[in-house]
Amino acid sequence: MDTTIADIVRAEWCEVLDVTSPDANDDFFEIGGNSLLAVTLVERVESRLGVEVALEEFFLDGRLDTLVSVARTAAK
Repeated sequence: MDTTIADIVRAEWCEVLDVTSPDANDDFFEIGGNSLLAVTLVERVESRLGVEVALEEFFLDGRLDTLVSVARTAAK
């Protein structure tokens, strides 16, 4: 299931930021994201996974791997 979660988060990340090959250490805010796009991204991930993701954690550390980790935790 972790692979599926990571794939979903990456797909939504790419869609929201209009990127094709993100790195796990890419920071959402450093590569063009803003707070409105962050909310959009988290809502899309929540909708696809059927979970509630801690938005605050993503704002504190906006890396792709952080969002994957937060989504995995929420899905447990």
